[in-house]
Amino acid sequence: MESDEQAGAFPDDLNPPNGQAVGLLPAASVQSSHHANTGGGVVRVYPDGLAFVDQLGAMRGYLSSFGLLALPLAMAMLIMGISNGWWLPLIMVVILLWLALLFIQVDWVGFRYEPVLLNRALGKVHVFKAMGLPWWQWGWKLWGNSRYEIDTYDWSCVRAEVVEFTIFTGQISRRESGLVFAITDVPGGRDVVQRFGVGPSFGYGDLESPVQRWEHIRRFMRYEGAAWTLMDSLYEDWGVAFWPSFWLLQPLFDDRAVAWRRKGILAWMAGVGMLFFLPFTAYMGLVRYLSYRLKREPVWGRDILASLGGPALTHEQLSALALTDAKVKPSKGSKHRRRRQKSH
Repeated sequence: MESDEQAGAFPDDLNPPNGQAVGLLPAASVQSSHHANTGGGVVRVYPDGLAFVDQLGAMRGYLSSFGLLALPLAMAMLIMGISNGWWLPLIMVVILLWLALLFIQVDWVGFRYEPVLLNRALGKVHVFKAMGLPWWQWGWKLWGNSRYEIDTYDWSCVRAEVVEFTIFTGQISRRESGLVFAITDVPGGRDVVQRFGVGPSFGYGDLESPVQRWEHIRRFMRYEGAAWTLMDSLYEDWGVAFWPSFWLLQPLFDDRAVAWRRKGILAWMAGVGMLFFLPFTAYMGLVRYLSYRLKREPVWGRDILASLGGPALTHEQLSALALTDAKVKPSKGSKHRRRRQKSH
């Protein structure tokens, strides 16, 4: 752990600079925020580790939804082209068929996400990277495993940046922010050898949440804070169970729309109207569910798993850990109430 004197020597700029960065946060020994929160980006919690999901994990299933729709069309056009001798259009149809299979392959083969694992016991940051299939297997191999690698960096070489960027959804754009780790060549250096995001982004120009995520990480890695608190929540993936995927965006059946159904008769009428779109919503949900079932969990090495202090914590263990942390650090209000009770 670096001392406060060492932290004061850390550079205020990095080389090369991050064009999307709106701020370089202080060194890990310096508090960046009074509030610490993971921001819903953690997918696994270990006694000595936190695994943050990557930004693209939420995109699972989208490409295969287009590929599955294009596949029967491309096959029908291929049969027509062969039977009628349309050789020039036939080449275009073959390309369309290959692209449809490639879109399906991206969502069926590989890993569900590419997490960043913070290893407190070893003082390391592990980055899981899916390498995909060899080029000669593109577009036809729809099963099996894909290649991957794990990059490991020293925690002492980590600097945190808050970035801001624009996301385009159709013709609508919105500003989002995120936390990025810049890895320097040496502890306290300014020359960056690698950058990668940590956890999903935050919407609508929220620049405080990335700082709070960094503060949670900083405290955890320096043994200054618990791995889990009452304010934290695990990453909420969707499309992981059959029936919730089937009833996606159907408020009459979606368990997440219980509060919405209590709004009265108009809400129920709108729910009945949404049944008209059931073929489309069920298709989108089940395509993502299929992708989740076919893809694998990220694989960490045995030495990494052995250093994390045990297996990933269950929901019950996380709740108990958060309650323990709350009892260790009672609020000022609770202390005041106890003093008042003693005075009676």
